[in-house]
Amino acid sequence: MKIAIQGEKGSYSDEAARRFFQEQEYLPLSKRFLEEVFDSVETGEADYGVIPVENSSTGSIRKSLDLLLERDVKVVGEVKVRVRHALLGVRGARLEDIEVVYSHPEAISQCEGFLKSRGWEVIPSFDTAGAAREVAERGDKRRAAIASERVAELYNLEVLARDIQDLPHNTTRFFVITSEGEWPRDADTTSAFFATRHVPGALWRALGVFARRNINLLWLESRPIRREPWNYSFFVEFEGSLWEGYVRDALEELENESIWVKVLGTYKRTSAL
Repeated sequence: MKIAIQGEKGSYSDEAARRFFQEQEYLPLSKRFLEEVFDSVETGEADYGVIPVENSSTGSIRKSLDLLLERDVKVVGEVKVRVRHALLGVRGARLEDIEVVYSHPEAISQCEGFLKSRGWEVIPSFDTAGAAREVAERGDKRRAAIASERVAELYNLEVLARDIQDLPHNTTRFFVITSEGEWPRDADTTSAFFATRHVPGALWRALGVFARRNINLLWLESRPIRREPWNYSFFVEFEGSLWEGYVRDALEELENESIWVKVLGTYKRTSAL
């Protein structure tokens, strides 16, 4: 089994894949960009992809939502990973030596308070593990990376500071995407995109299809349609499985109340860590 992830071994996406697939043997396909993860799934290079979609402190991963709307994949799983960031430097480095810090933009945002209290230069990287690898290869005591402590072991780095994220219970949600296969039978959550007409009350009527069936909404967010300036779609996640008739009925009525509907998938929602 081949699993596409953004980032290298030791990244949080890698950890999410290991947690979701557990004891199953798989080959991780490391990609630099999220688009490449979707490419791998669509072309069949990868059986599955694992993508970040939401963080408990910084909100939605907007690039992931946009790609879910645009690409031909379906969501069949969800996994949550507790994110505990550490500042990693080369062996022998001290906190007072650091001048430059590398990491993924999301990790930088999640450690804003820690970074603002220092005058370091902060440089975005493609992923946390890749940032750590770069620091290890440079061998410069003035450079550090924000990543997990597990990465320190992989690249023989030293932990200069632990738990530097702004919020102690920092957690990232990941979706498992694929292009083939049926929906999991134990699914209890469904997500979709839809676009409403530009008339008064259009969104209210669209959301009414869920309220009338007593379906609980878990997440609702508007996203610009990138190829249609000033037009917006809505991402919705709600309780219920596509195996259940009342969910299919709700989506059918939603199509009547919308310009279009794209069902992303149905999956088992994991409990909070």
